[in-house]
Amino acid sequence: MPSGRHRLASPKTEIARRVFRSPLGVTAMVVALIAVVAIAVPFGLNMFGCDDTRYLRVSATQSIAPVLREAADEFNSDRPVYGGECVYAQVDEIAPHRIMTALVGGRAGDSTIAPHVWVPESSAWVELTRVSEGGTHVIETDPPSLASSPVVLAAPEGTEGMPDPDDTPWTLVLPGERDPQRPLVMVDPNRGADGMTVMHAVRRHLGSGDDADTAMTDFVRDVQLDSAFGEIDLGTFYTGSRTAEERVDPVIVVPEQAVVSYNADRAPSAPQLEAHYPIEGTVGMDYPYVTTTESSALRSAAADLYEVLRQDTYRSRLRELGFREPDGTASRKLAQQPGLIAEEPPTHEDLTGDALLASVTDWNRLSMPSRTLVLADTSAGMAEDLDGGPTRLEIARQAALLGLSLFPDETDMGLWLMSDEYGRNGRDEAADMHQLGTADRSGEGTRRQELIEVAEEIAVQGGESRLYDNILAAYDQVQDNYHEDKINSVILLTAGQDEGSSDISHEELVAALQDRFDPRRPVSTFIIAFGAQAETEELRQIAAATSGSLFVTEDPDEIGDIFLSSISRRLCVPDCDN
Repeated sequence: MPSGRHRLASPKTEIARRVFRSPLGVTAMVVALIAVVAIAVPFGLNMFGCDDTRYLRVSATQSIAPVLREAADEFNSDRPVYGGECVYAQVDEIAPHRIMTALVGGRAGDSTIAPHVWVPESSAWVELTRVSEGGTHVIETDPPSLASSPVVLAAPEGTEGMPDPDDTPWTLVLPGERDPQRPLVMVDPNRGADGMTVMHAVRRHLGSGDDADTAMTDFVRDVQLDSAFGEIDLGTFYTGSRTAEERVDPVIVVPEQAVVSYNADRAPSAPQLEAHYPIEGTVGMDYPYVTTTESSALRSAAADLYEVLRQDTYRSRLRELGFREPDGTASRKLAQQPGLIAEEPPTHEDLTGDALLASVTDWNRLSMPSRTLVLADTSAGMAEDLDGGPTRLEIARQAALLGLSLFPDETDMGLWLMSDEYGRNGRDEAADMHQLGTADRSGEGTRRQELIEVAEEIAVQGGESRLYDNILAAYDQVQDNYHEDKINSVILLTAGQDEGSSDISHEELVAALQDRFDPRRPVSTFIIAFGAQAETEELRQIAAATSGSLFVTEDPDEIGDIFLSSISRRLCVPDCDN
């Protein structure tokens, strides 16, 4: 008798298997299952005498959602009725930033994803929802907490260069404070309160002012490419595979609960992680239970579901998953878990109000893609050397190449070369405005590579610069093609002298820029002038007219800092102090 192990599948069975394994097949079955549930649940409830059925939509952050689902099952098993309507609780996992957007976009009931009960990882989301433009006042101001978990830095035990778990400063996240090869991973602050916590800690350490903004810019640019767009699964970073062993383990900012969960489920070959608790204090995720509906029936149902969650069964489940009590204390079971310190770490509640908004705003302004038109002066003045060293043009070339390396692929960038030797307009529009990461027409290289080749071949053309005419023409070009979702700017690399070569005067240029500058759609001008002969005061007035900035240098080694400083000016536009 043939065994099932060797029996050949029938054609129908094989087709079914293929469908099941395919993404489309899985999607079809999920849709079918949802349809069945949507029909079966109201039908089943109607059998118990319900005239109508309403769904209590519950949205929870991924880590705590399993407990909410179990509680919802018990709630539904009692077939609750409110005002003659049966209520059926459904739990889903939708990112908190999407819920916030749904709630502030109008009344909660007007959206297909806006929940009646919301359990984000932090009350920071509740405050952001209330203070956002169009913020809703339906949600509770002081919702109860289901659990807590402090934000920590996670790394494998014995990681080289890591301080003791109870002696770790927040400065470890800054470039230069850890192994340059060891990346820092954090959640994008727009998508996680743990990411907001990092931004707040960095700003509190750096303080304010131009130097602080430059350091903040350096930090954001360092961590931006490794930032996550949702709740971090540590198992995807520490797999224990041979490939993982060959790369440098990252330091990852997560709630402590994520470390506990990872250690409990990790593969035998994967490293055990330990949580590092910032000595300056951290933020505790508080998992608020937020009722967002105005319906009296659904509010009553939400209150009853909360009472289910308060039962010892579900409080024990939260402890099993690695959460602390709402007051921050660790249960006996949690205290016995490896990789953490049971004593409640120092926490603060500073991530509120202006500090909360600033943490998100700083990140958004510094990480937002750019749309930049670069003007490179190739007039006779650029042939002069700087104090016996390289020529101005050589320094400008270095600056252009460095700038191309600093801007991300999403940057739209164009290049104009300035000299009245180029003809009537006094410029050569060497490259149109396109993304640096897109391929050129041949498909064999990117726009960045194309611009690098152009920059490497820049040469002095002689003649005058037509500086003022070209600044105004470039400004109009960027403003007329303004992009709402990018930082729009003009960057000028110049000897800093017009010498009457333009049709307009300095005074006319400044007045025109002041007239054109729109704080609601800001285009700023950043000027890098090479050499002491630059017309410093005139250039400063030009930059100030558009909330931009001027940098004068003779030192090639300053170029990197200058670019970081110019990028950091995003934090003050349109109200920069010049």
